Amino acid sequence: MTMATFQSMGTTLIISEDRITLEHNRKIGNLRKTIEIAFTELEKIEERKPTLFSGYVYFRRNHDPSIDDKEAMIHEQAMIIRSKKKYKEYEKVSELIKQRIVENAQQTGTPDDRIDSLVKQLTSNPHESLRYEAHQGHLIISAHTVSIHHKTLHRGGNGQREFSISSINSIHLSKSGLKAGRIRFFTESTNSREKYKAYLASENELLITGIDDYHRMYEAKLLIERLRVYHADKHDPSVIPPSPRSTADELREFKALLDEGIITEEEFEQKKAQLLR
Repeated sequence: MTMATFQSMGTTLIISEDRITLEHNRKIGNLRKTIEIAFTELEKIEERKPTLFSGYVYFRRNHDPSIDDKEAMIHEQAMIIRSKKKYKEYEKVSELIKQRIVENAQQTGTPDDRIDSLVKQLTSNPHESLRYEAHQGHLIISAHTVSIHHKTLHRGGNGQREFSISSINSIHLSKSGLKAGRIRFFTESTNSREKYKAYLASENELLITGIDDYHRMYEAKLLIERLRVYHADKHDPSVIPPSPRSTADELREFKALLDEGIITEEEFEQKKAQLLR
């Protein structure tokens, strides 16, 4: 049921009981026409009042970065507000959204609480599993394993790969841009120097497109990492935590990601500085 609406600069904001919807009629960049954000995902509203320049409202999901003024003009989770009069109209509906965010947080807890609940759900039932969908395949996560299921088009017929959670050393997640985003699992047996393919997944990764894929895979990544910690803390005999990797090993892994174009030079230098401290 629609509770309120607001229009500004080619975007309509619709507030319903469990989500907000942005309907864009702006022909800028690669804006999707309709963006839905559930209140369970909505972490914060970043607002910039109009002055000499247009203002904006950015609806930031859990784990999203902040954005600057330039990014706001073309971001699919933002709407532009040109005048102070229009911004005052927005403030009336913003109070309703903020109230719904608070109410939802009280009912469902924090994102960390959700991950803890999922860990409990999986570890209390050995036959339980969770499915995380992406445009080009999906992940199946159980208490002890992760399996990647590729759609045939994006894996050349080799559609499935399973890892034990204990064998996973690290997980890399990237958003889509000019190239497809991906979630990649590094284990002792996978080749970190496998050639990067922009539109074809290797056996240890799943391609993702769009922000919705990214958020689902982000939660999957957190869940897998929390399961590894859970088993290590419980000293589960069936799950042996991997031995610590050396700084050199980690540097080689990040250098491979740089060479493949998955991370930028700046991101590599930041990781390098952290590891060499």
